[in-house]
Amino acid sequence: MAEHRYLAEPHPEWIEFPKNLPPGTRIVGMSRDRLPVTPQQGLDIDEFDITARDGFSIRVRSYRRSSATAEPLALFIYMHGGGYVTGSLETDDSTCRATAAEVPVVVLNVEYRLAPENKFPCGFEDCFDVVRWAASKDGQDRLATKLDKGFVLGGTSAGANFTAGIAHLAVQEGLSPPLTGLVFLAGSFCHPDARPEKYRDRILSVDEVGDAPGLSRRLIDYFAEKYGAPPTDKRLSPLLFDSRAGIASKAYFAVCGWDPRRDEALLLDELLREAGIATRRLVYPGLPHGFWTSCPDLPVSKAWLRDLLEGVRWLVE
Repeated sequence: MAEHRYLAEPHPEWIEFPKNLPPGTRIVGMSRDRLPVTPQQGLDIDEFDITARDGFSIRVRSYRRSSATAEPLALFIYMHGGGYVTGSLETDDSTCRATAAEVPVVVLNVEYRLAPENKFPCGFEDCFDVVRWAASKDGQDRLATKLDKGFVLGGTSAGANFTAGIAHLAVQEGLSPPLTGLVFLAGSFCHPDARPEKYRDRILSVDEVGDAPGLSRRLIDYFAEKYGAPPTDKRLSPLLFDSRAGIASKAYFAVCGWDPRRDEALLLDELLREAGIATRRLVYPGLPHGFWTSCPDLPVSKAWLRDLLEGVRWLVE
């Protein structure tokens, strides 16, 4: 089955954008740098630490509309991408700002520990610890949130992978209040070597477009080796969970057509719908993994952001 291969035909905007870059231009998306917070009119932005299970201080950055300071809001916890080995609060700071400015939510941006210095499951557990804290009375009071308005978890790439694993385990441990919405942006949901036999003919993109820009099969294997998770561990390969019932009420997917991880996302979307979860899935044909991070000024990247804002709004309706 190669029914989705046509989605990998390069998008015209992706083909054209390098031709218009000035000489010496460097595309900046991922780093480990943390920069001073830049104020933004209309937003209250704060940085503070949350204590992990091992005593480590997890740095987070919260964003809320200044006009909503007295009103408890829904919460959107966001986890950046970067293959578990790179990324920081800066990676998607602009996306977090836009979301908080346009949607009635508090956004909490998480700076989890990175591999290879902190191998699996360190980054995953950091993010899960933040979720648990946010669900607590202390967390809700600190953030001025009301989680029955919406308790959304999401991220890009590795962050979307964390989202799926945490959502399943949160049901198993009885997280209260429960997660209500999930955001999967260019997500990865199964190690290539752990693909279940019954889905093997549904997860072909990792082989068919293994040389795609932005994320190749070689880079997937590199990140996996640095992260150090066993391929069949469900926290790395959440497609291996037996049930998806109750992990949320709604889920939003942004899927890149020219992405080795494409088919995992398309499959998970279908499985969530079969489990009774409402989903909204947008596919961006001919665009590589996380194109909006490396090329935020492309018209299609701006359209992606508008779509995301509407998606988050839908999740908390």
